[in-house]
Amino acid sequence: MQKKLLENIRIFTVTEVNIYIRQLMERDLFLSHIYIKGEISNLKIHSSGHVYFSLKDRESRIKCVMFKSNFSKLKFIPEEGMQVVIRGYLSVFERDGQYQLYAEGIIAEGAGELYKAYEQLKDRLDKEGLFDEKRKRSLPILPKAVGIVTSATGAALRDIVSIGKRRNTNIDIYLYPALVQGEKAAAEIVEGINYFNEFKKVDVIIVGRGGGSIEELWSFNEEIVGRAIFESGIPVVSAVGHETDFTIADFAADVRAATPSAAAELVFPDKQQLASYINKVRGHLYSSMLVYIRDKKIALSKLTGKSSFRYTETKILNYRQSLEGMKEDLDKAMKSLLEKHQNSIFMCNEKLNILNPASYLNRGYAYITKENTREFVNTVKMINSGDILNVYLKDGKVSAVATSICEGD
Repeated sequence: MQKKLLENIRIFTVTEVNIYIRQLMERDLFLSHIYIKGEISNLKIHSSGHVYFSLKDRESRIKCVMFKSNFSKLKFIPEEGMQVVIRGYLSVFERDGQYQLYAEGIIAEGAGELYKAYEQLKDRLDKEGLFDEKRKRSLPILPKAVGIVTSATGAALRDIVSIGKRRNTNIDIYLYPALVQGEKAAAEIVEGINYFNEFKKVDVIIVGRGGGSIEELWSFNEEIVGRAIFESGIPVVSAVGHETDFTIADFAADVRAATPSAAAELVFPDKQQLASYINKVRGHLYSSMLVYIRDKKIALSKLTGKSSFRYTETKILNYRQSLEGMKEDLDKAMKSLLEKHQNSIFMCNEKLNILNPASYLNRGYAYITKENTREFVNTVKMINSGDILNVYLKDGKVSAVATSICEGD
């Protein structure tokens, strides 16, 4: 009976039901584009880049997922317990039969999204040591050249150049024109800093722009800008916005100027003030040297007037006299030793001349060798009839054949 009843009823699978519910929810205009306010809990950022969390209030919660493509667009990282507004749509995860909110955007309540991103990045870079005061360098007292990274048409550039030229015309100014607002601005600012580091013709770099809202100044809050300033081999002055504006660039820079004009005042020394200071230092140095020399002369006069000084002076003179006598004795000894060795060398040379075979040849003597054996012949017993003999005289050699051999006188 029950079997016949079931034959007339349409039976759905679990998957079919879940798909049907998902399609219902996705066709609902209210659920397909919705903003929901709540507190983030059970936050998990997966290695795949997807983010899983719950959005809750005092009485209930909704499961949420945010895919990597949307999460990568956020300027801040969601945190446990953060009050947010989620923009997205509701649908069903068919495998588990669970409805959930698919987040497409997250807005931080309270401080605001950009400010939250700024605070998070500031804390993270500070922990890495990018803002450490110990690593920050002093600006050169008298730079030969200054590099500027800013907009070529902005008021910041006009202020810096105007003040720089008024204070010191001997300092060269180089501009790397860069966008200071918009999506491409941060990359161009980094390119400018890197360019001057490769260029190696400037002694200090000014990076900045005029004032604006946090959105307009945001390129100077980008991580790549902060790291480029930190890694710069040339001191960097950050001059972003007004006195009350603080950016990541300000914290990473070696020196933070309240405005672009203030940066110019810091970087370009006033030529007249510098000349006045040099003259003042020169006068002070001259006076100090005169006083120093006078004091040393007085001290020397007092010292030379003491009996102990005279005794020491006499002792030095006696040592000098003894040294001169020793030098004379040494000169005499060296001269005698040289003469002795010269005579010895002369005698040895005479002996060598006597023993030298060439000296006998000069007196009409000769020496004989056999052609075939190269032996020296000193007796007729070494010669056979027909041997070829080489007879060496003072100016050459004669070859002869032995035809007869006679022993005795």
